[in-house]
Amino acid sequence: MLSRVANNLYWMGRYIERAEHFARYSKQIYFSSLDAPILKTYDRNFILDSMLYMAGIFDMEGMEEKDVLFKIGLDTSNTNSIISNITFARENARGARNAISTELWEAINKYYHLATGYPQDIYLTTGLYDFNQMILDQTSIVSSKIYGTLLHDGEWAIILLGMHIERALQIIRIINSKLHDIYKIEQTGHPVNEMSFEWTTLLRCVESFDMNRKFYKTIPDREQVLEFLMLNPHCPRSIAYSLNGIRRYEAKISRNENQQSNTINFKIGKLYEQYRYLSFDEYKDDIYGLLNYTQERIIEIGAELEKKYLSF
Repeated sequence: MLSRVANNLYWMGRYIERAEHFARYSKQIYFSSLDAPILKTYDRNFILDSMLYMAGIFDMEGMEEKDVLFKIGLDTSNTNSIISNITFARENARGARNAISTELWEAINKYYHLATGYPQDIYLTTGLYDFNQMILDQTSIVSSKIYGTLLHDGEWAIILLGMHIERALQIIRIINSKLHDIYKIEQTGHPVNEMSFEWTTLLRCVESFDMNRKFYKTIPDREQVLEFLMLNPHCPRSIAYSLNGIRRYEAKISRNENQQSNTINFKIGKLYEQYRYLSFDEYKDDIYGLLNYTQERIIEIGAELEKKYLSF
């Protein structure tokens, strides 16, 4: 496989995953506030700040609600907007056109045209929910084509490798964003033991509420939610699960080459095993430290993967 094609496939997977998480977070945070029992969570600036924080935009001075929604969703000058990520995914799919199925290409192309053709005036007034739900629906269709219409070979593994790297990074970003929200609520004097709505919102932001309820069978709280989203190997939205995916798909590409201490396989395996045997009690008082450490290692691994397999 040519490095150029591998690069296109890898980034196609990453951009698809990134757009999905931005859309789901925006939809869930914005509309969950309508049912929020905590007065602070009703505040519109609080909601917009959470959306911007997750998108990596930290200066909202002078920005009105429509400005924020536009910047996150439809602003083509913002390389991290939902529309930009979908555009980049399509460009990379086009660059790897001979390596993907007709069905996958058509799904991505339709996805792009639906997103770019969505009326801006409707999006900014009454269409926020419908737009983000359309993004999530189209992402599901594209994902089904990736799993169902491609040979499960090295090219397929490159796509899944990109998706799992991006998923791990986005889960970390989402957890950090909600921890930031909860910290601000706590500063108002609201009791820590009455935060179940915020922990439920975090779970819904990553499609894990029902899985968490089935696993614990109790009202969500800080310890169980963070442990579930970080360490549970059976939750497909957890960091641990994504790390296992990174390990598995990189091994398929490298054909399980020798795992010496300076190889990518070794570094991926080391991080995966750290999470596999990690006890939540060890890090429950330093969640930010663990999340930042994990994020840095994944970014390093991604850079090395690009250098080894994707440079051309």
